[in-house]
This record gives sequence, structure tokens and C-alpha cells, in this order.
Amino acid sequence: MKNPINKRVYRQIKSKPFKVIPIFISLVFIVVFASSFFISQESVKNLYYSQIEKGKVEDGNFTTIYELSDDLKEKIENLSLKLYDNFYFEADVKGHKSLRVFKNRKKINEAQIYEGRLADTEDEIAISANYARANDLTVNDSLKIGSKKFKITGLFSLPDYSSLLKNRDDLVMDTGYFGVCLLSDSGFKNFSNEKITYNYSYHTKDDLNEREAKEKLKEISKVVNKENLMIDGVTRFDNKCITYIIDDMGGDVPTMTLTSVLLFIAIAFISAVQIKSLIEEEAPIIGTLLASGYRKKELLLNYMAMPLFIALISSIVGNIISYTYLYKKYASLYYASFDLPKFKVTFTARSFVITSLLPMIIYLVINYVVISRCLQFSPVNFLRKNLKKTKRNTRLKLKNISFLRKFKTRIIFSNKLNFIALLFGVFLANLILVFSLSAKPVFKNYAKNMQTEMKYNHIYFVKQKKNKDVNADVATVVKAELVDSENKEIQFYGVDKNSKYKNLKVEDLKEDEVIVSSGFSKRFNLEKSDTFRIRDSYNSKIKKLKIKDIDRKNSLFQIFTSREALNKIIEKDKDYFNSYMSDKKLEISKDNLITELNKNEMSKFMDHFLDSFGVVFAMLIVVSLTFYFILTSMISSLIIDKSKVNITYLKIFGFRDSEISKVYINIIFLILIVYQIILIPILDRLIKYMLFISMEKFDAYFDMPIPKSIFILAYVLSIMTFVLVNIVEKIKISRLNMVKELKIING
Repeated sequence: MKNPINKRVYRQIKSKPFKVIPIFISLVFIVVFASSFFISQESVKNLYYSQIEKGKVEDGNFTTIYELSDDLKEKIENLSLKLYDNFYFEADVKGHKSLRVFKNRKKINEAQIYEGRLADTEDEIAISANYARANDLTVNDSLKIGSKKFKITGLFSLPDYSSLLKNRDDLVMDTGYFGVCLLSDSGFKNFSNEKITYNYSYHTKDDLNEREAKEKLKEISKVVNKENLMIDGVTRFDNKCITYIIDDMGGDVPTMTLTSVLLFIAIAFISAVQIKSLIEEEAPIIGTLLASGYRKKELLLNYMAMPLFIALISSIVGNIISYTYLYKKYASLYYASFDLPKFKVTFTARSFVITSLLPMIIYLVINYVVISRCLQFSPVNFLRKNLKKTKRNTRLKLKNISFLRKFKTRIIFSNKLNFIALLFGVFLANLILVFSLSAKPVFKNYAKNMQTEMKYNHIYFVKQKKNKDVNADVATVVKAELVDSENKEIQFYGVDKNSKYKNLKVEDLKEDEVIVSSGFSKRFNLEKSDTFRIRDSYNSKIKKLKIKDIDRKNSLFQIFTSREALNKIIEKDKDYFNSYMSDKKLEISKDNLITELNKNEMSKFMDHFLDSFGVVFAMLIVVSLTFYFILTSMISSLIIDKSKVNITYLKIFGFRDSEISKVYINIIFLILIVYQIILIPILDRLIKYMLFISMEKFDAYFDMPIPKSIFILAYVLSIMTFVLVNIVEKIKISRLNMVKELKIING
């Protein structure tokens, strides 16, 4: 025979839909949020590794000042590797955009066709699919490079440019403003007058791990530098154009998993508090059932059934929405930033576990703990509604305060669990809100600081001292690896005492002394008089250096010494330099110019990134405010529903609705105001730490203060949201049926 009390599960949902619907909507939203992300993330991850394998991605590449001779190529290939030319030039395109132009690849870094085909004739071109999407270009459109017009024959993605970073050190992609393209051999030859970058990619004959790959690159560098000069080199493991997307996922996946778990816990706790209130409301019924022979185990299962049923249905509905449609929206965010093959969906067990099994387990554990504690009382205590465990001399003494203050204090202490759930949820909502509001100004400030920390408007890296008529400061700038810090790359500046770096007083430094940037110091926890070891990029020799001073205004990864001292370290003559620095634009011959850094261009890539992802940050703001509204309205409703009898008495005593609202709603309002003020320093430190952890994989130090205006704005938005909740609850109090509540009291 079926247990008749099980019919109450359906009645609980039907009789109190406005308690169930917010929980249901919240859970569906969290499931959709998480499931769509994990489906798209796993699909993109599989596509990435497929592109790596099918495209025969390089094991490393390097750039030299001059083209390698056949004899030198042979010497390099004797190091158990196969070398391939991968020359390119930079082309400016209308709209302050640029394309990196290669010729069609064979046997290494092969293009994966997204649509159409590669170029066959000298007037045809294929471009990266990401650049095409961002600029509304399609197959058969025309594209002008210099004075030459090309027909677009295909869209593709390259395994060595899945992340379209113009410079490997960039923090974000310059979406829509930088791309790569492929010309036929004959088409590329027509640009022989352009400044060609002599880049070489290679495959090693043995499978090397990260450490062995770096050693192999050092061996190549030693061979190259005997007859030429390697100005840049990177292994596949350190090439952000290849690894950025996986590094990005490495932070996104645990963050999303943790966020989902915390949100599930918050909602499960609120649901358990609702059931606790229901048990207190139905205490006489429970007492009668226990006295009639029902066991507490049966009642426990009965009260757990409704929240578990809601969690199950929410999981099913949320996953249906995700699997049928919404995962495509998440995938489109990846394709807006990265260059990948045509999308193919992959369904994974992880998504099912996190969005189906995990919420059920969380609901089961939290509801079991809360409900089982609520059912510990005897039948007599349930019949008397005596559901409080009181200890002697533990009651709060409120003798010498006014009636209303005493009443408000009792409200707080009788709703401890409700307020704990409220504060936990508000913390999560504010964390998301402040992060989404602060992302744009924080990243913009970082880009602005990069500009201000660049002393000159233009820095030109050159091959040799050809331009004798150039009037500018000179410097030696090289990349160095930190031997004791996972070979992180830093910039090593050798400057003159009369340059704009004269405040550093490099002329007073001893041979092994350097000045380091504040970013370098904080990132690696080094202070004055500490020592560290570097490996220079010219001859791969290790040098021990001592920190003489720290440039507190510089947050980049930089080391400074005199030009003469740096030249000695890299074994060049004392007059050697490889860069011109000037506030005015210089005329440097194309044959001599390697690359140029333009101060005015430094922040543009960040602006483009923020423009592309502005919709994501806006969506997070809406999400956090919606969660805040649902949470505060549910908790406020719980407190008012629990206090219906007391509210009825207050009305009988002559209190107006506005006065009762002040007693119940305003106390919640006051707690939230105080709590949000307390949260400001906590959120400030937490978000800074989150940014620091997320940026650890990049060669940069990220310590940007969150503007106070962001906390003020978050505060105002939260208050406005609660004002809406306040209005809803005031209406609820005004419509309270006193006769009905008094009838319930009297049976």
C-alpha cells in the first residue's frame, strides 16, 4: 500500500508555487550557465588538439636578423631536427588593421580549411576565419594589401596561430584588428621589397618534454649566433599563440566549477531553510503523525522529496536548454577570440556530473543535515510547537530597551539560518557584480600604465648601426630568462645615463648590480640586495645579478643596467646597441628595421578586446543582480511567512503596515547595508588575488587597484535591487489576511 503522506509532496508545490518557482528558476539558470560552458569548452578543447595533430604544429620557431645560408641550415638540422622557412611580412590594412602575410605552408603548421580553399594564383588570398568574421569578410570578397587587390578564396585556422596575438607578450587578442593570411608562392614573391621577417619553424626528430625542448632551442641559438644573430626564439610549450587557449581554459574550468558548486550550495541551503520553516509551520501535523505511528525516517524522506524533485527537474530542464541551443552561444565566445576549425559539438561526462549529479548530491547532503536536525523533537514538543533547544542562562537579556528594538532583536535571533543564507548569497552576488563592473576599468588602467611606463613614443629595434643620420637615444634591449623561476622571460635594458632613464642612475651600478621594476620585484618576491640568476638570449650563459634598487613606478617585467655593462654580459663591444628611442617618428630603412613599438598603439589592443567582450561583462552584471533579487526576495519572504502570526498581532495592536515594514523589512535592509560596507575590503583583496592568480601564466604582474567608484556603483545597484524587494514585501504585508492567520492559531 502506498504511503498517503507522499501526496503532500505535490501539494507543497501546488499550494506554495511562489516559494518553489524562484528556486526552480535559479537552479535552471545555474545548470544552463554551467552545462553550456562545459559542453562548448570540451568541444573547443577537442578541436584544438585535433588541429594541433592534423596541422603538424611546430616544435618551435626562431627569428634571425639575416636569412640563413644553406650551410648554416645544414648545421642546424644536424641537431636532430627538420627546418622549414616560415617568412612573413606585416601589411597595413584599411581601418588601422594589420595582417601578417605568409605563403602557403607545407609539412608544418598546415592550414585547416574552414571554408573555400587556399590561394593558387598570385591574385588570390586566404585569410584567418577569426579575422574574416570580425570584419564581415567572406569567400569571393576582395581584399587590398598595399596597392595590390586580392580575391579571398578561403578561410582557415592555423595550429600555430589559434590565438591571434600580434606579440606573444600581449595579454589579450587584438580581435578584428590583427589576423594572418596566406598567399601562393608567386603572390608572396611580388612583395620581395617589403620588410621580410626571417622566421624558421622546426620539427624535432625526437619527442621532447618542455625542459628538453628549451635545451634544444639553446643549442640552435649557439649554432645560429656564430654566423648570424637569433633575435627571437620560442618552443611550442612557451608560444602563447599556440598555448594561450589551453592556458585560458586552465583557469576558466576550475573557476566555473567552483562558482557552480558555491551557487548550488547557496540555493540548496536556502531550500533547506524553506523546508525548516515549513516544518515549524506544520509542527502540530508532524506531532499528530508521529503520535499516529509514523516514523521520523518516513517524515524525513517526505520532506526531502520536494527539494530533491525540484533539483532533478531543474537539472533536466537546464540540460535540455543547454544541449539543444545555448551551448552554441558559449562556443561563439570562443570563436570571437580564437581561430579554430569548424565547430563540432562533443558531449562529455564532466558536464553531466557537475550539472546533474553534483546538485543532487549537494541537495541531498544539506537537506538531510538540516531536516534531520529539525525532526529531532518529541511528538509532544511538535504538538506544542516547542521546537527550540534552550539552555539555562543562555537567553539574551533585553530588559532595558524599547519594545520595538527588543522585537527587532528577536527577529534576528529567530532567523539566524535565514540571515546566514542571505549573507552567503549576497557575498557571491557581490563578488560577481564587482568583478564584472571592475573588469573594464582595471584592464584599461593596466593598458594606460603600460603607456606611461614606456618612456619614449617610439622604440625602433634595428639590425645594425646603418642610420648614422638618426638623432635619437640608443639602448641595448634583450630578452633574458630567469633561471630560478621556471625560465620566465623578462626584458633586460642597457641604457645610457643621459637618456630618459637617467633617474635610475645606472652609471653608479657595479658590474653585477641591476635595478629591477616593481612588477618584477613583487611577482618574484625579491627585494633590495637579493640576488637572482639570468640566462641571456645571445649566448645562453648564466649570470648572477644583485638588486641595487627597485623602480617603484614600473609594474612591468624589466631589469635595468648601463648599456656598457649589458653589452659586456652579452659579449658585444661597449658601443653596441640594437634600438633607437625617440619621441619623434624616425625614418629607419626597411632593411635595417626589425620592429617598432609605438606608444600610441600600446592600449589599442586592450580597447578592442574590451569592446568585443563588453557584452559578456554586461551579462554578468545582469546575472548578479538577478541572483541578488531572487535571493533577497526569497529570504525576506521566508522571514515574513514565519512571522505572520506576530505581524497579525502587531496589526491588532494598532501598528500600521508602514510601521510593520520598518520592523521586518528595514532590519534586513540595515543588515545588508552594514554587511556590504564590511564586504568592500574583503572583495577588493579577493578580486585582486583572483586577478593575480589568473595572470600568473603571463609574463606580467597584475596589481591594479579597483576604483572606489566601482564599489559605490555596486553598492547603489544592490540597494536599488533591494528597494524593489522592499516594495514587493510591503505589498505582501498589506495583503496579509488576519482572520485566516488567527483561525490557524485556534485550529
